[in-house]
Formats: sequence, C-alpha cells, structure tokens
Amino acid sequence: MHVFVSQKPLSPVRWHQAFPDSITVRTPSEVSSVIRGKSCVWLDFTSLTAVDRLLWLEQAKQLCCPIVVLSNIPNNDEAVHVFGAGACGYCHVLAAANQLKEVALVVEHGGYWVGSSFIERVLQLSAGHMREAMHTEEVDCSDLLTEREQMVAREVARGATNREIASSLEITERTVKAHLASIFAKTGARDRIQLVLMFNHFSSAAV
Repeated sequence: MHVFVSQKPLSPVRWHQAFPDSITVRTPSEVSSVIRGKSCVWLDFTSLTAVDRLLWLEQAKQLCCPIVVLSNIPNNDEAVHVFGAGACGYCHVLAAANQLKEVALVVEHGGYWVGSSFIERVLQLSAGHMREAMHTEEVDCSDLLTEREQMVAREVARGATNREIASSLEITERTVKAHLASIFAKTGARDRIQLVLMFNHFSSAAV
C-alpha cells in the first residue's frame, strides 16, 4: 500500500497513475489507521510547513516502513536532513508515474533513492577525506598487495563486477571474493567504493 501525506485539496493524477490503490491522508492518525502490512509513506513537503515536516518524519519513523520525501526544489542540504531523519527516498514532487514506481521498487527492497548530484557530492567528500588520510599515512596500495591482488583491484577500480573480473583474469568468482577479502584487510578499505577512491588516488599520484 502507498500512503501519500499531503495538505493539497486534490492529489496529483500521476500519484494514482503510479499506484491505483494509493491513499492520500492529512493527519498522522489517518496514516496509522490506513497502513496495513507492507506500506510506503510518501511525504509531500511542498504542502507542509517546516514544523509539520519534522513532525511527519518523526511519525513516519515510528511506523517502521519506507519513507519517501517529495520536494519541489530537491537540494543536497535538504537531502542530508531527510535521510538523517530516517527517510530512504528523496525525489521531485513532479516526478512522473514511471519514476515513482522505480523509487518504490528500490525503497521497498531496502535501498535508497537519491539524486545523482547528492551521490556525487558524497563521493567528493569521501574522496577528500580519503586523500587526507592517505596523505598522512603515506601508504601505497601497491606496496601492500600481491601482483594478482593489484590486478583485481584495478578491475574493481574500473567498475567491473566479480563475474567480469573472474572472466577477465580467468579465475573463479570464489577466487575473486577471496582476493577482495585480502585486499580489504590489507588496505583497510570498508567497501568497493572506498577501494576505488583509494586505488584511483594512488594511480593518479603515480602518473
């Protein structure tokens, strides 16, 4: 079930085009009364005051279901705020029905939906922190990894999946996973994104 929270007198047609069985409510008590089983709550920030937005985010968190915020001017500062408050989706209030369906598919499966500019900003900040940390430690990935591990790391850095790496290096996916576990342990990288940032940093520094 999809529940839209909005103070608008009429719900946008595209909401019902995306989810024919959706319901639009105005008060927190209404949300609690209509939610059944797995539901997704959509908060229309364009129709809510700043105070109401905070109250709705707090209320939605207590419902233990995916929360998507709809904004008329999506921006990074607001994205940080809504995700920090527990939302897992953030998009334009005028998003088309097809996009709303895509957002729902992502958040209902435990993912996050956010604009590309916000992701780029997060990666830029992460890269900056990584550069500072690596500059301080003065540790080169190539000094830590075996030749084979460096080959795997380079494939990861170009965005290859485990299956693609296995095919390229003519090894099994299980071996790829073993190499990645060793790479993460040696470099201190927490995940593939951090490894990419780390490896690309040293590759560019060596040029």
